[in-house]
Amino acid sequence: MKKLLVILSFVLVSNSVYALTNSTLIDFNITGDIANLQTGESNATDLVSVEKNLFNNNWLVLLNESARLVENVRYSYTTNVDSKGNNGVWEAGKVLGVRAYFPKQSWNSYAIVRPMFELELYGGGDGNKYTGGKGVVHNVGPIKSVKSWVYGRNFLITYFVNLKDQDSKTTQIPMGNLYFSGWRQLAWNNLNYTSDIYTEEFRKTPLYPRMVPSVKLDSLQFYRGKESLGSDFVTYVKDVTLEHDVVIVDVEEDVNDEATWQIMKTENDRKQAIENVRIREELELAELQSKRSGDTEGEALEEVTEGADGNEAALDQ
Repeated sequence: MKKLLVILSFVLVSNSVYALTNSTLIDFNITGDIANLQTGESNATDLVSVEKNLFNNNWLVLLNESARLVENVRYSYTTNVDSKGNNGVWEAGKVLGVRAYFPKQSWNSYAIVRPMFELELYGGGDGNKYTGGKGVVHNVGPIKSVKSWVYGRNFLITYFVNLKDQDSKTTQIPMGNLYFSGWRQLAWNNLNYTSDIYTEEFRKTPLYPRMVPSVKLDSLQFYRGKESLGSDFVTYVKDVTLEHDVVIVDVEEDVNDEATWQIMKTENDRKQAIENVRIREELELAELQSKRSGDTEGEALEEVTEGADGNEAALDQ
């Protein structure tokens, strides 16, 4: 908590400057290293540990309702895959392997790939449980671009990255199709982005005690149109990165706002409490479902979360 408050107190100042930076939202080499995840911020008091939620083998592949046949669900899952390093672009390590089994019939379908539980934006003792390439980035201003290294196998499948901000607003980012072979860095460029400091978006706004804008990974999404072949689809994802503005400090403030008022600590504690309630409810539902059906924990969690994504209605046509 202290680390987060120090960051916030230095960021939220009366005189601010916007600067463009690059941040790694998710790196599946990090989430594929179970030993590294176990040395993170998770502890015995966590409702859901980082390693349990993020390890590449534990991610869920959730099909839309019309595609959710027994056979399709059985053959839709993720796995932890070794990469040779993409000819030196990155070092050898782990990537996320995705397998989805789409209907053979000619209708639209898609697969949502997400952690077992929604990421905690303000989780952990200092609010940084999932930062550092584990799905959350704090202090995100206007986003200029989103990029992702993904492995194509010549499928006519459209790839999306779904982001969720501090106000729980979900934005679907179209990354392009996977009709290519091998590794390729797909990119979405924000046509509305501007670096003009005189535009409305960059005018001065009240800072302290506003929370720093943040973004987390909601899910990855793979859409198959009715004109494409069904059955097995496989791909691999290395990472998702953001190019965005941040607010930086160019002067040292005379007064420490947070030490005086502790408004942000109170707000951060409130939001963590809300997230804990949500996670407890998901755990209880999973346990009840497991007892009722005799399913394994992973299968029960999949049934509990399969309808949770808000994009289902829009693409299930």
